Amino acid sequence: MPASLSNRRLHLLERMNLRSLRGLDRDRTIVFLPVGMLEEHGSHLPFGTDTFAVDALTLSAAAWLLESDPGLHIVIMPTIPYGTDPVDTRRQELFEDAGSVWIRPETLKAIVQEVTGHMIRFGFTRIFPIGFHGGPGQSIVLAQACAEMVVDNPALVMIEPVGYVMAGAELEAAPGLATLLGRPLTTTEEVALNSSVHASMFETSLMLYLDPELVDPDFRHLRTIDWRQMYQMADWPGYVGAGPSHANAEVGGAALRWRGVRVARLIDRALQGEDITLLPRHPNWPSDSAEDGPYVFPVVGEPYVDSHPEIVIPPGEAAEARARMRRGGEESPDETPHSHLMETRRIERHPPAKEDEQDG
Repeated sequence: MPASLSNRRLHLLERMNLRSLRGLDRDRTIVFLPVGMLEEHGSHLPFGTDTFAVDALTLSAAAWLLESDPGLHIVIMPTIPYGTDPVDTRRQELFEDAGSVWIRPETLKAIVQEVTGHMIRFGFTRIFPIGFHGGPGQSIVLAQACAEMVVDNPALVMIEPVGYVMAGAELEAAPGLATLLGRPLTTTEEVALNSSVHASMFETSLMLYLDPELVDPDFRHLRTIDWRQMYQMADWPGYVGAGPSHANAEVGGAALRWRGVRVARLIDRALQGEDITLLPRHPNWPSDSAEDGPYVFPVVGEPYVDSHPEIVIPPGEAAEARARMRRGGEESPDETPHSHLMETRRIERHPPAKEDEQDG
């Protein structure tokens, strides 16, 4: 987080003192707790990609909320830099000498509940952990932490919004991605965003926007790796999805701001009294409530990676995009590095069935 911010209604907890914290109107203040991740992102992106992203996402959501409500104050707690369920556990044998630094799910839940518990003790009743890392285990743990805290504190409003955004919440949020970008997305950009999973086009674009010096120039030569290929490659390089070579800082900045708008809109709905937990969330839950579980994780080695679900294209539009490419005289899908992604159904947001039941 930046050391200083221009909005007087946005407060960094570590820079506040007793007088300033005591002086906040509890009925007009919300609390954010960013949750990061120290996860491998291949050789072209830093381990802190998800942490840099969640800090920027938190500020983006805060900006929308503060502009929408001139009486609102927001306190941002220091970012938790460690998360759980890193992608390299899917190919653990390749990361014995270097890889993600992570904590157990129960450890993450305990940290979130203990630190937000102090804010509840201080009288704050609207608290929102905010994640970015899309590992199913992390999304589940954050939702469970919120659900358990609400049970213990009935007056509390506490949800983790990004899990719902990843499942498609607020896709029609205004301003839209094209408006924030200042132009329509190209067909290639649409397909690449929709096909981004981990350290691929979307996150590379995002880091080119946030801190291009941390992006290795070799990203320009990295092509698409299909999610099944990830399990078949003898030396998987640590990313999966649309080729990082398609990355674009302009698109990364717009996509980040758009996700911030969607997060903010969802938080606003919760503040207005809507039960957000009734919405679909990432990943699909086996029951209607977070505390009804436990969620059964995929067995390591199954072809299930869903770090960053659908961003732009609703289901079914990939075929339309392919048709537009052909009509518009663009290169044939068969000649593009990511053409096979157009033929593949989007990844389901639940653990897959047995291998012989999978679609190609």
